[in-house]
Amino acid sequence: MKQTPLLLSFVMGLLSSCASTQICTRAITSSEPEALALVTASQKAHGSAAFERIRDLSVRYEGKWAAIGPRFQPMLVDSKFRGASEERIILSPRIMAQSHTGPGGVKKVLREPGQIAIAYNGTVSQDAESKQAAALVADAYALFLLGPSYFQQTGTVFAMNGESLVDEALCDEVLAVLRPGIGMAKEDRVILHIDRHSKRLRRVRLTLNGLDSTRGAEVDVTFRDFKSIDGVLWPTDFDERIRSPFKLHAHHWNLRGLESNRGLNARDLKLDRWTSTAAKPSAALSH
Repeated sequence: MKQTPLLLSFVMGLLSSCASTQICTRAITSSEPEALALVTASQKAHGSAAFERIRDLSVRYEGKWAAIGPRFQPMLVDSKFRGASEERIILSPRIMAQSHTGPGGVKKVLREPGQIAIAYNGTVSQDAESKQAAALVADAYALFLLGPSYFQQTGTVFAMNGESLVDEALCDEVLAVLRPGIGMAKEDRVILHIDRHSKRLRRVRLTLNGLDSTRGAEVDVTFRDFKSIDGVLWPTDFDERIRSPFKLHAHHWNLRGLESNRGLNARDLKLDRWTSTAAKPSAALSH
């Protein structure tokens, strides 16, 4: 409790001095041809032809939370359980299973179309806010991993949004409006920062409307250290920053393992148990 006044003073300072321009909220009902072509070019640059042959993915992450930023989004961060993770994705229809480990133990998540289930150390949780947060995280991590290929889903429209620099690379910005949004949100907005030269997706900035406590907030994630695996370009370094209502570093994590097409199906990914096919650790990335 003694830290609260200091923390509040810190927040007030951030709000007064670090306000950040938010993502455009103008109505967009259909895609602009230039924006759609740019997203398609980025998908091709990331290996869309090879990506179409992928049916399922097995990945492993390791990460570290920043000291201050996550304290403003504790339900979303869930840092006692979200340290390292093994994750499984069936691409169509999308099913995502996550096994997180942290100082608090093991958190299991099963994200299916229109559904979310979570368990902490083997005990299923029915807490509505925890489930909303888990759905947001699962969908967002699918976006971060799949990059431009994530934006093939129906209900997405695109518009040009200017230009920016990411790691000294000039990028064209495309605004994507997702309906439905990320997690339980009805709508979210994502700015794609697409390298003008290579067409790689270097950064995304997104709204977090799927959770009451983060509605109105925005974060960005920068992608680095791309690695080509089986014809698809994957980022292996992810850096997340809070961008609105203030600017703070939030999270840094790395992709440590990835393999595709184990032949996973929904029966392999139950909340309480993964089959041996799913449970086998993801193949480590070669350096």
